[in-house]
Amino acid sequence: MTAAGRALALVRLTAGDLRPATVELTAGDHWSADPGPGRTGRPDRPAGVDVHWSVDPDARRDGRWAETADVLRCGRPAPGPAAAARRARWLLARHPGCLLASVPDATGCWVIGLRDGRLLTASPRPPVPAGAVGPVGAVLASFLHGWLTAGRALEELGAVRLSGAGTSLRLRLRALAAGGPGPLPWAAGPGRAGDAVPPGG
Repeated sequence: MTAAGRALALVRLTAGDLRPATVELTAGDHWSADPGPGRTGRPDRPAGVDVHWSVDPDARRDGRWAETADVLRCGRPAPGPAAAARRARWLLARHPGCLLASVPDATGCWVIGLRDGRLLTASPRPPVPAGAVGPVGAVLASFLHGWLTAGRALEELGAVRLSGAGTSLRLRLRALAAGGPGPLPWAAGPGRAGDAVPPGG
């Protein structure tokens, strides 16, 4: 199971907290993403549909599509969370039309950088099999893009359960700041999206 270098993603968010969202990629993957009940106690959350380009900037054939991507989700892991955070910020600085950048790290987690400069980590339970890292990263990034463009608050998310393609896992979302991870709600970290940092730095 591998994630396509370039995918047109479709995210459907249901109204309220009754059913999980669905995430579909042009690679043929169909997933459900269950954010659980909103922490803010808002059962009136509106339904929404989001269509966007999701691109792996590490893919040789599809790397040029990164210039027009709404979501950048790296297929190559960074050595650790700090390196992943630097790469996410660098990608956002280099691609101003992108809303978020997701980078896996060698510990089996993801660091996700947002256009407003905030960073979060996503820790999976159980650990993601090596062959599923790309698809899970793609689905998580697209789900978060759909969530944000629907105007929903990140403070409502503490964990997301993803199911699809023979995989089911729970991803715990936490802030990444100077002092390390912390629970949501979370504020902007010290690094802003405009900080140009080389991808390996």
